[in-house]
Amino acid sequence: LSPVCLGSLRSPTLGRSAVYTKKSQVASLPPYLTVQFVRFFWKASAKVKSKILKQVTFPLVADFYDICADPLKEQMKEQRDLWRKQRDAETDRKKKAEKTEAAPSSSSAEGGAAAMETEGESEAKRQKLETVTGPLGFYELFAVLTHQGRDADSGHYVAWCKQADNVWVKFDDDKVSTVTDEDIKRLSGGGDWHMAYLCLYRAKKPDGSIVTPLL
Repeated sequence: LSPVCLGSLRSPTLGRSAVYTKKSQVASLPPYLTVQFVRFFWKASAKVKSKILKQVTFPLVADFYDICADPLKEQMKEQRDLWRKQRDAETDRKKKAEKTEAAPSSSSAEGGAAAMETEGESEAKRQKLETVTGPLGFYELFAVLTHQGRDADSGHYVAWCKQADNVWVKFDDDKVSTVTDEDIKRLSGGGDWHMAYLCLYRAKKPDGSIVTPLL
């Protein structure tokens, strides 16, 4: 994560007060990641709780490679390189299969043999894909909790969840409606509209699927 200057505080390394910078890194990646935005704070000058309205964008698909510790990065790099090779090989296989289907065959037997060969190659690719067992660092956003309103002591909370069919659904009390990816991106804040307070991500598997849903 980005380094943070802590000012004049007691340094655990020096054992005394000092001005130093603290940097945190991720040592292991869980199946699910929760990102909480600091939207509320105590305004000492006015002695009141306040809300931070600043716009903070968030991705629908996140790559957490850059914030990981070096040992984890090494493990991820090996797995990601293998995953990319297999992905490229699968792309080439599909292109060859399309060309084979488009080309006229001399006999139905040859066509059947070609189809069997294609199916065999596909099965081999799937088996190879299973060898990518380590973390890749790719996460998909599947839920957002938002707060609407400018007051820290009031407002309205709404849940936005991604269903199994990749359709986003807005749960606003007893009102349920479908929304688009663009609607989710608009939850970044900066005004009176709903703004993200919690973002829930789930890890993506090498084959592009996701981890088993919580519910």
